[in-house]
Amino acid sequence: NKEISATTEPTTTDCIQWLNETTLWILGICAERKSELGRTTGTITTIDETAAYNDFASDMYAPYGFGWIEKTSSRSEIKLTTEEATLDYNPNLEAEPDQFYVNGSNEVVFLQTPNAAYTVKIPYWQIPTALTAVGNTVPFYGIFDNLYIESIVLRAQNRNEYDLAFELKWQTFLKTRAERVIEIRKGMNVRVGV
Repeated sequence: NKEISATTEPTTTDCIQWLNETTLWILGICAERKSELGRTTGTITTIDETAAYNDFASDMYAPYGFGWIEKTSSRSEIKLTTEEATLDYNPNLEAEPDQFYVNGSNEVVFLQTPNAAYTVKIPYWQIPTALTAVGNTVPFYGIFDNLYIESIVLRAQNRNEYDLAFELKWQTFLKTRAERVIEIRKGMNVRVGV
């Protein structure tokens, strides 16, 4: 047990930076493994003749792969595609969209261009608010707390030996441990060895 402050080694700032870095790595692993952890569902209300929307541009890490248009008593699936799919669509035609992609500005772009106001729901992994102080809440509802602790301890113990070999070991450690938690939550058989 060691108390950390602005004057200790490592400093509070170092630890908060490591927590933020760990958070982004865990979020990436959650997205890669298609976990519900770190994922939310956003809503876009389309406007006639407008294809691109920046509603999630500042906080979307990655879309889940599909969405849906909400209707009175049903839902129409809308699938994630790539920007190359625009070649298959008439740029002057408007209709109910059936695909979307995320462009380089992190905007959601619908194909076809919407011809009316549609309520579109899109699941995506959300970039958490960066931690800035000791009293901030770490993301993921405590599910990865032990992983955060182990990650920070590894960083603190190896802070003077910060090299590529350590970085790769640290990333492998995070990936292995985060995947175990994700698989357990999905109900898959996981073996924990020592």
